[in-house]
Amino acid sequence: MKPPFHFPHRQKQQGMVLLELVAALTIFTLVAFSMVMVLNAAFDAAKERNEIDAATRGLENQIALLHASRLVPLDQDLPDDGSGIGYHVVIAPEQFQDQKKQPVTGIYRATITAKWKSNGHEEDRDVSELLYQP
Repeated sequence: MKPPFHFPHRQKQQGMVLLELVAALTIFTLVAFSMVMVLNAAFDAAKERNEIDAATRGLENQIALLHASRLVPLDQDLPDDGSGIGYHVVIAPEQFQDQKKQPVTGIYRATITAKWKSNGHEEDRDVSELLYQP
């Protein structure tokens, strides 16, 4: 009986397959890790954008409330509406003159500031508008 034929290159080839497998797993791990980092950054950006949108909607609501109410000069904090966003309102009369240099009354500047905490630091947005009430 003949001795079995041995392939001398087969052991080297098996070693190369193992090395290729380790290299492929390393590349896959690096790609997966970078995808997790990208997704985390995207989720953080979306959360921040949602907070800014909520503050913007709140500012629009506060301005709409001012349009519907009688204006008096004031400088006060508004109670929290449960969203975690605090609002501060400043209403001050503005001094304007008409073409004849006569003072125009009933014009107010309303400034509303929204403040909230995001990722451990303070954020704020404000809106200012001239309002006329005869």
